[in-house]
Amino acid sequence: MSVNIKFMRYVLGVGRIGILLVLAAIMAGVYVSAAGAQEVLPTRSDYAVWLHKYLDAKPTFKPGDVLSQKDLERIRPFVPPGYLEQLNFPEMRMEIGSPENHTPRQDFMNCTEKYQSQVRLGPDGALENYVCGQPFPNSSVNVSDPMAGIKAAWNYEWRWQNFGLACYTLPWIWVRFGGTHEPFDIEKDIAWDTGTDFTGPLPDKAQVAQMFAGGGTFQRILQSTYQRVYFSHLAPMAQNGGLLPVPDAKEFEFKEFTGFFDPFDIRGTAFIVYRYADPRRQDDAWAYLPVLRRVRRISVEVKSDSLLGTDHTLEDFYGFSGRELEWKWKFLGWKDMLAVMSSKYDYAHYYGPNGIVPNDRWTLRRFAVVERTPIRPRHPYSSAIDFWDAQNWDTSYLIAFDQSKKLWKIFQFTKVWSEDFKDPDLQRINKGVRATDFQTIAVMDLQNHRATLNPIYGLGFPTVTAQHVAKLYDVSSLEQIHR
Repeated sequence: MSVNIKFMRYVLGVGRIGILLVLAAIMAGVYVSAAGAQEVLPTRSDYAVWLHKYLDAKPTFKPGDVLSQKDLERIRPFVPPGYLEQLNFPEMRMEIGSPENHTPRQDFMNCTEKYQSQVRLGPDGALENYVCGQPFPNSSVNVSDPMAGIKAAWNYEWRWQNFGLACYTLPWIWVRFGGTHEPFDIEKDIAWDTGTDFTGPLPDKAQVAQMFAGGGTFQRILQSTYQRVYFSHLAPMAQNGGLLPVPDAKEFEFKEFTGFFDPFDIRGTAFIVYRYADPRRQDDAWAYLPVLRRVRRISVEVKSDSLLGTDHTLEDFYGFSGRELEWKWKFLGWKDMLAVMSSKYDYAHYYGPNGIVPNDRWTLRRFAVVERTPIRPRHPYSSAIDFWDAQNWDTSYLIAFDQSKKLWKIFQFTKVWSEDFKDPDLQRINKGVRATDFQTIAVMDLQNHRATLNPIYGLGFPTVTAQHVAKLYDVSSLEQIHR
């Protein structure tokens, strides 16, 4: 790998470009987009027409039906414009399932009942008097209320996630539309502890071939470990003021760890992000870069840039992982949508010409449709539309528009209900949590005919210990792997 050390020192020393470009710079073969035919893509105005026409649409299908390519017009009202075209292939088969009850665990519901009535919005939209549970009732989120958008955003921010998500192995697959791909190995040589004590088997190459069927050219595959832990407003810690039993827990909303262990040229690259409880305070982050063999404090304020040359940004993690006060919010209505929120598999299965369509069970669920517009004028998005589940406020789709208000990206999330896992080790981590686990994220850059897939293995929302958290988020421990 050829690395410009002088440039790296400049980036790390000045700290203006941020962690996204830092990590992208150390990758071998930074992504270069290939020329391709430009198809006609929907605009924000087209979305307005679609929402107006289909906001209250009712399905002509039912649970137990299996829809095919000939049923695309029946599906159109219930999937975002631009995504319907991804379903237009002869082998398309959409199994319709019955929606499961995704009511969060009782301790979260108890928090909601006890504290929701005291929650308020500050003059700038900041959350006030919040302890734990869902901040605002669904009944208060309606199009007649100009504050409904920011209320929905806080409901999403503080949705039920136990102590936070842990991923034993998180691959990042760069997909070019068209072509073919070979099965790949899911690596087991994990260097960091996620606190899940996961020991179950990971899919072998034969199973991977079944899970990632169809087309699509896999240009590069990175593999990482990931964990986010929430420190405050925790329903399981309601008797402790909602705080994790660690020093200064009230100062933080969450801390996030990502460590890359494959391929070899990035092995050991790791970073930690701190999100503070104060919604006006900027994040802090630190990275260990093997090429420099040292930990450096860096900026994460450029959150909207490409992460590692993929189609992700830090701001789009989970659907939205930015700070609410940096956006203007508008609630567009409640809408029934088709989504994979209760997968019939432990791990994701894909197919289709580009290998990015879930080959799974779809259900019709109710979603809050919320548009966010960046306050920062130079943001790459003119706006983005999020679809959040009405029962647990988890995300299913994110739609991003470029500065010309043309559709740019569609984020499609497949989820598995924590109570549905079949593997005993995954059951141990998830049973009783009553949360929707991230199974895969498919980020489709429709303007550049490419995508990024993030299948997740050994996943869950584990109960964490103070000892584990103190060790994982200790900045000095970032150097525990060396090339």
